[in-house]
Amino acid sequence: MKKLSTVLAFAILALSLNPHIWAQAEGGPTGGDSTASVNNEPYYPLAYFDPRIKLKKVSFVRRHADTGKGEFLDVQIELESKVMQAHNYSIYVIAVHERDSQNDDERQLVPYPSWRPFNPKAIQKRVTFSNIMPANVPSKEIWGEETYNKRQEEVDKQILRGYNAEIGEPNFDEYMRYLTMNPGKALPFTLYGEEGPAKDKILVHNYTGQTPDEKKGWRHETLKDHTYTLYSNKYQSTIITHHYTQYRPNFLTFNKIGILIFDPNKEKNNLLVRRIVDIGDLKMTY
Repeated sequence: MKKLSTVLAFAILALSLNPHIWAQAEGGPTGGDSTASVNNEPYYPLAYFDPRIKLKKVSFVRRHADTGKGEFLDVQIELESKVMQAHNYSIYVIAVHERDSQNDDERQLVPYPSWRPFNPKAIQKRVTFSNIMPANVPSKEIWGEETYNKRQEEVDKQILRGYNAEIGEPNFDEYMRYLTMNPGKALPFTLYGEEGPAKDKILVHNYTGQTPDEKKGWRHETLKDHTYTLYSNKYQSTIITHHYTQYRPNFLTFNKIGILIFDPNKEKNNLLVRRIVDIGDLKMTY
């Protein structure tokens, strides 16, 4: 018993003197810093409090696209300025359909064993499809060339074995991590104070109407490219982002939203708002 106590004492002493062992045991980085990094740059997933801006409300509308080929999810974000001066910000909004990693086709042939209580694929989430405002980002850009090629090789091997496989998309955390680390591509906007916006800044959007040829052919090819509408007033701004998805077999709609707002005047730690909303099976509004 004394030998066991002595061994335990030495083990505890060794762990206390070597923080790298603790970090490895917890699955974290071994450098003593609890923050992860991307390309040797610190990654801070939490937003910093900024008393100048307030996110008041987030609401959602699911509607048919006028083309009849798909539908939109509108995300309405209501912001309030808490100061009299106007300030510039930028924003990302990502809409995804997220589900578990289980292959339903395989499980119909071979059901999950009842004697095994834990199914790891049931808690691992993957993104079926996504839409990012102001613009989508290719998977290769998020994963990097090396990781993308490795995943493509794995998919090619599965296809040769007779499986129906595809490379898919990054998961939701990978998307949020990339967007947080790349605020320069976010949509810039101004939150006004006492002076308010100029007349040409009250309503800002990227909507493009139908051309005469499109009207004749009952088409509207640029409708899917309408991604944002901004309404601004004194101390109040409403940002509506429009996320398009096309109808396809076994159609599913968006069920998860991520909102990131940045201060472009800060070089580091410029994330001010980070909001994630699980909207579930949102019913069609109109």
